[in-house]
Amino acid sequence: MKLFKGSSGIVKLSRGFGRKGYSLPDKPWLVVAWKELLEALRDKRTMINVVLLPMIIMPIVIALPMMMLNPKTVPPKILVVVEDKEAIDLARSIKKLHNESGAYVSITANGGNYANLILNRGIDLIVEILPGFSRNISLGKSGYIIYYYDPYGTRSSVAMSMVQEIIEKYSERILNERLAAVNLSERYIRPIDTIVKQITSTGKVATTSEVMTAMILPMMVGLIAITGAGTFAIDMIAGERERKTIEALFTAPVSRGEILLGKFSALTILSIVSGISTLLSALIGIGLAVTSLVEATSVAHPQISQLIEASKLPYVTAGILITVALGGLTGNAIMVIAASFAKTFKEAQQYVGFLTFILILPMIAIPYAPQSIYSILRILPISSLAMFARDIIVNPGDIMPVTTSLASSIIYLVAFLWLSSKMFGRESVIYG
Repeated sequence: MKLFKGSSGIVKLSRGFGRKGYSLPDKPWLVVAWKELLEALRDKRTMINVVLLPMIIMPIVIALPMMMLNPKTVPPKILVVVEDKEAIDLARSIKKLHNESGAYVSITANGGNYANLILNRGIDLIVEILPGFSRNISLGKSGYIIYYYDPYGTRSSVAMSMVQEIIEKYSERILNERLAAVNLSERYIRPIDTIVKQITSTGKVATTSEVMTAMILPMMVGLIAITGAGTFAIDMIAGERERKTIEALFTAPVSRGEILLGKFSALTILSIVSGISTLLSALIGIGLAVTSLVEATSVAHPQISQLIEASKLPYVTAGILITVALGGLTGNAIMVIAASFAKTFKEAQQYVGFLTFILILPMIAIPYAPQSIYSILRILPISSLAMFARDIIVNPGDIMPVTTSLASSIIYLVAFLWLSSKMFGRESVIYG
């Protein structure tokens, strides 16, 4: 495709634009949008900020804490000090953790300096089986075990939970033997049994993956959709003013409304690309986190890998895409308003940095907010976006909350767009 042909003045952008000479096409905002996208794509930072960073960082941020709790990823070192030779069978039961989870388990009769072993020698947990342990058990008394661990070490806590599970099973076996000896059952000492039932709007059991998806996805997608194109938003206003290129743009026979529409179109595309890449990376991160959680806690679930219920998938996908688009437009409008006050790119960055912090707060608060204030969050700016994403994931069939949060988001978007167009129309946008 030829853009220029000699000096004949023929400009060919596409078949849609046609042969216009040096005149502008019927929709000049498309030219502005194309210009902004080309400038953004020429900058290597665009691909890094919009695609690569979310795809690399997001799975790490979400999955790393759970992976650190996974004993197979970071095997803990456990030292079993057996001061009662008759309790060697319990020590060997703990030793089996090496084959089951990869933990390093050593058995010794002499522990030495426990503080030095834990703080300086890399031991995460010391299990001391005290003298007389087996004798007390045989007499119907309690045998004592002491755990020595580092309260600041994650591996110490993981190792202790692993050993405690084995000790509890060992203790339960002894208890059943004692009860059987006096012709009693385990229910004699457990007069109350508890049954846990989930209450969901669909009536179906929510898996661990679905719960994590409902908590993390709205926050991550909404956050990146709003802030994903923030750098480009301030560069298109404050950056162009500082480079003196915005003056040439305003002298073209194009209305400021069309210029702003073109810029917003480019920003929205960048925000959507960033949001979708974040969505994919967040799903990968959640999947890795759930897998690590299952291995760390020995919890099994037949549908543990199901991030979103199959019947909800079309609604959830559409809802997330709407959230990304609305979030991108809303965030860009706010960024344009902030950039309109700045004389330089650096000054605009300071304004936008403060605004980004304000925008992040509602997104972070949503997963931890009590249900009693959901109705308020659905009508507040920014938080309505996250609530819409949450409502569409948790219960897309409940029309009222979904409609309320969506309507609120659209109303605030219109208000921010109107305000940004007013700010963009000021003379100070050109002259500072």
